[in-house]
Amino acid sequence: MNVKESIGSLIMTGFRGATLDDPQCRADVQLLKDLHIKGVILFDTHLPTGGMQNIVNEDQVRQLTDDLRHELGDDLLIGIDQEGGQVNRLGLFQDAGVCEQLSAKMQGVLSQRQLKATIESVATVLHDSRINLNFAPCIDLTINPDNPIIAAKDRSMGIDPHRVADAAMTIVSTYHNYGIRCCLKHFPGHGSSTTDTHHGIADITDTYADDEQLVYQMLIDSINAKNTPPCAIMTGHLINRIVDPDMPASLSHIHTTKLLREQLGFDGFIITDSIDMGAIRHSWDAGKASVLAIQAGADMVLDGFNAASDIPIDHPAQSMHHALYSAAQNGTITESQIAESISRRLDLISKTSR
Repeated sequence: MNVKESIGSLIMTGFRGATLDDPQCRADVQLLKDLHIKGVILFDTHLPTGGMQNIVNEDQVRQLTDDLRHELGDDLLIGIDQEGGQVNRLGLFQDAGVCEQLSAKMQGVLSQRQLKATIESVATVLHDSRINLNFAPCIDLTINPDNPIIAAKDRSMGIDPHRVADAAMTIVSTYHNYGIRCCLKHFPGHGSSTTDTHHGIADITDTYADDEQLVYQMLIDSINAKNTPPCAIMTGHLINRIVDPDMPASLSHIHTTKLLREQLGFDGFIITDSIDMGAIRHSWDAGKASVLAIQAGADMVLDGFNAASDIPIDHPAQSMHHALYSAAQNGTITESQIAESISRRLDLISKTSR
């Protein structure tokens, strides 16, 4: 694999359409194939138009994921936000266990047995759909009950870091048993924020609580002790100026490498929250943001290509790939760094087979 090909392993994007019979879907997937992209994310709704995106029903998704792997490789990460409650991409499915999946708030009060049974229903459907990465559980704490994107949407499992960590361990382990990898989010913690990163960077400098880091520390310690299966962590577009006065966590070397990797001891796969969110795109284009994220220590940059917009937007994969390749050519990103990220992705995938 040459450098130009390996750069594709650092990128995950969305794409338009639900079947390769759709010319737009075929064109997007062909672009990803040409660029050797190794990550895609599925959405149920296309926000710019309000219409359907990638998900119609069970049979269609199975065919789509099979086609994606045929085109983009068996080592493809296929991700989805299947948290439950208001964040339910599979709401159109017939299986009641997944289309009526309880919210994180409700999951947080279940017994371990009840929670395991709830997640098993969803894990079965994800496994049958050939989806291997779930951007869940959300381990943000309910520090701010008026938080517009976490508490207001019932996406938090509670305020007690110990209870949230225990619930997350059960969720991660249950998905793992069905060949699904999980991604904890949103590091360093979105639960105390007062704003929504879909619209702009959330400044948590004055609201951040130590418990938000504690829940990550407990989970990482459990993973390192092999009591919880390995999983990924998503970095959020959250700025804590005490930690890094200039950059949100998703683009911050201090947050991603110094804090998450070195201080908390996480050696697993790190992916950013979507860089098409207002928090990033209002200040950086997709190419520049991608380079900053990889320099910060992320293994993969996510651009969902699904932000609400009044004007047509070109697919971001080309500009992301070009910027990352240029950075690799001039030494801003090293080949050893790229190789480490590829190794982490392959390790993640190798442990998802049931």
